[in-house]
Amino acid sequence: MSWQPQATVTIGADDFTGQALETVRITRGRDNVFAEPRASYCILELIDLDGAGLDFQVLDELAVTVKDSLGADVPLFAGLISDWTARLYDTGSESGAARSITTVIAVGPLARLNRRSVAVDGLPGQQDGDRIFDLIAAGLSISWEEFPAIAWQDVGATTTWATIDPDFDPARIDRPGVFDIAPLDAADGGYNPLTQAYLTAISGRGVLFDDAEGFVVYEDADRREIRAQTDGYLPIPPTAITTANLSTVQQFSDITNRATVRFDGGEVRVSDAASIVEFGVLANTFETNLANVANAEAWAVDYIEDHAAPNTNVTGVGVRLDGNLSDELRDDILALEVGSAIFLDDLPGTLGVEQLPAFVEGLEYFIDERRAEVRLLVSDAALSIGSVRWGLVPATLRWNQAPATLTWQDARSI
Repeated sequence: MSWQPQATVTIGADDFTGQALETVRITRGRDNVFAEPRASYCILELIDLDGAGLDFQVLDELAVTVKDSLGADVPLFAGLISDWTARLYDTGSESGAARSITTVIAVGPLARLNRRSVAVDGLPGQQDGDRIFDLIAAGLSISWEEFPAIAWQDVGATTTWATIDPDFDPARIDRPGVFDIAPLDAADGGYNPLTQAYLTAISGRGVLFDDAEGFVVYEDADRREIRAQTDGYLPIPPTAITTANLSTVQQFSDITNRATVRFDGGEVRVSDAASIVEFGVLANTFETNLANVANAEAWAVDYIEDHAAPNTNVTGVGVRLDGNLSDELRDDILALEVGSAIFLDDLPGTLGVEQLPAFVEGLEYFIDERRAEVRLLVSDAALSIGSVRWGLVPATLRWNQAPATLTWQDARSI
């Protein structure tokens, strides 16, 4: 028997799977490596089968799972309902009960951060991971006025004020980070944690996203290099990829050969002479909250290395999960998350790229009763790994194993 999606939609403690109509759409992560992350979201339609109405409201928890090859639940989305709209499809004149179809939109925890204010007393100078940890912890924590009126004995024995919010998992934030972040001054109105976290993630050359279980994750600038070294790249054969809408792109706007990086107290400028000779001066200015000139220079060097020449990139990789896949490959693809490493090989030469080591930047799922497809939004791995930092060079590497012509300033991956 072939694999079936067996998607489950739950709202609160209730199972709405039997009332899901048409396609459940889920989006997590970002469109490409240059984009800011965004809150994950899920859009689905539910049908009122008996005219009794659908028992849920805004801010109720919504989750979507599917079964893997062994029948275990794999989470694809978890968040809170942000909007719902009902439209009448049966007036009840014949059936005896008016019934409606309700469109539900749910969002991940990053969206919740946008409605908060934190750090009224400011924050000290920190590395990017520590700064994002403090912002997320404060932004998702439950304040005293939000705490439900329950008896202390009903609170779990291991619960502390710092761990009371279920949307925050400290282990999912890479700490301390790689880049030094400037202090935040005290402010009467505090700071928007989402705005500050985005700025810090960009300054730290990391990525901030909602994961499939509904937690905020921050992966610092070293995480992808470490993952590629330890876990390798998941090969996705061409037979697994849907050819519809498979495309590549190369854009003039991606080229930058002169980068001005503004940091706390000044700015630095880095240029690539060879790129300027070939393409002319293509300059960009970047606002960061980096603490010092050394970090700003390192940031600019990494950025210029990524953008000094045009990159040919695959815009999206579609995989029919209910197609002709092995159980092992399907389970591996279901486990992919933002930042996962994959390898595409034997792509049609007409696309301009035949193989690509890549990282997943975003995931889009389209699921109904019979079909399950995921579209992987990916980027060339070279755009994420950048220059090799000394601490990431494998301890077992011997100098005579590196290419004889390799210079340190040209090292991208070893």
